[in-house]
Amino acid sequence: MNDLLQRWLMLTLPLRIGWLALLSLVILMLVWLVMIRPQQQVHASQQRQLEQMRQQQQQRQQKLAALPALDALHTEIALLQQPASGVEARQTLESIVAARGAQLEAWHPDSQPQQLQLRLAWPQFIPLFSELASTTLPVPQRFQLQAEQGVLNTQLWLENDDAE
Repeated sequence: MNDLLQRWLMLTLPLRIGWLALLSLVILMLVWLVMIRPQQQVHASQQRQLEQMRQQQQQRQQKLAALPALDALHTEIALLQQPASGVEARQTLESIVAARGAQLEAWHPDSQPQQLQLRLAWPQFIPLFSELASTTLPVPQRFQLQAEQGVLNTQLWLENDDAE
């Protein structure tokens, strides 16, 4: 170590200053690699996460803005909950059967429960329940469907709620 110190002292002043500057630069680079660089990487990672969270929040806000207002939903619910006006006359079961005359296979109004058999295309099946709901009779609680040559053979048993 003494030998190294003696060589150092023999160098000229500009060379000693150059060596000190080089040594301090190496120390600064080591400090940067060991301490500051990992902190910069963590900071950059946090910035990326923050940007992703901002984008997700913007997407949620856009979806929320696309939904109808709460007041509009309340008014729509109130309109739907109002009882149907008495202007529309309730259809009788006989008028529904008569309107579907071409589809009628069998109709037994005197049997208990009443029995109705129709041959329907699938798109005609769902509206049938809507029509039956508009009558004084309840919507059928029992029914049977059989697919036959592209049509539905529909058999309905129309019974009152108090039937056993």
